[in-house]
Amino acid sequence: MAEDSDKSDTEELDEQSTSSDETKLEKEPKEKKAKGKKRGNPLGLIFNIRMLRRIVQIVFFLGINAYILTAWWGQEAITQFWTGFRDILPTLPIISPLEAEYAVIGGSFDVMQREFTSGLFPFFTLGAMVIIVTILGRSACGWVCPIGTIQDFATLPNREKIRPSPGTEKELGRMKAYIFFIVMFFTVWIGVSVVLGTADALKDALGIFADAVFDQFNPAYILFVIVPSQNWPTGFDNMWLLGTWGAVVWLQIIFVALVVIVSYWFPRWFCRWLCPAGWLYGVFSRDALVGIGRNPARCTPDVCNTCEVVCPMNIRIRRYPYQRVHSPECIMCLECKSHCPNKAIEIKFL
Repeated sequence: MAEDSDKSDTEELDEQSTSSDETKLEKEPKEKKAKGKKRGNPLGLIFNIRMLRRIVQIVFFLGINAYILTAWWGQEAITQFWTGFRDILPTLPIISPLEAEYAVIGGSFDVMQREFTSGLFPFFTLGAMVIIVTILGRSACGWVCPIGTIQDFATLPNREKIRPSPGTEKELGRMKAYIFFIVMFFTVWIGVSVVLGTADALKDALGIFADAVFDQFNPAYILFVIVPSQNWPTGFDNMWLLGTWGAVVWLQIIFVALVVIVSYWFPRWFCRWLCPAGWLYGVFSRDALVGIGRNPARCTPDVCNTCEVVCPMNIRIRRYPYQRVHSPECIMCLECKSHCPNKAIEIKFL
């Protein structure tokens, strides 16, 4: 831990000295980067970690709202599988509202908000979240979260991502901490008011923010709860129903569209800068049981920065000790491991 502290203290001092080197590395011709890659079995294009993660993301994207399978196609067996999964892990450290029409699994942060505003302390939800995150880190963010999945697929077509400087990234990342404390302030305030029996006036004042403050800005809640609950037109004859949705709903839809569109250039920008749940999970994931490190015999940080270029969370991996990347932003997506030309990235177990 002391080594990590020294690392953060010197981070800003060497920022300017390394920026020119990083820029030079990022501008290397693609032909040069490809030279170090081995031509393996063509099946490797299909059977690899990246493809496995895409499949898991799609499966969980459908499974989190598994009741839609029964409602649309009558797939009771599949729904029963996911409800059985829910009985074991009713919440996961992601953002996913349990209030959605077809929801089977809820996000820990979403459920915690509801429990707090009901005047209850989320002992089980918080305990389960801490256990999962301290063991697996933020793997659920990288492999399960539906909003993370949407952002990842929005990023796929673009090979040239925009990477803010370390200082800018750090400042932008602070916003989600501010959002978390604002959300929890109002959430706990409502909960205490419920216990004291004085919540009616407060809830009237907060309006749509009374049950869960973050819901109205939560892309998952907007997509899976608000949008499906609107009056949808069934044909051209009643397209006028779109005009009944209201200005707030349209602003929320525009916000979700921005989350997707901006992700084309800035991978996982919502997770990195705005998601309060991600900040909370990161508090406990920094020293998780499972993480990533670098093999010093294979890693060549002076001439290669591939791991940092492909990292969707813009983590400066080379600035951490070889033994372990102690970053609360790591979502264990393993993009760095998949792209490392020297196979230097390794999964570490404490």
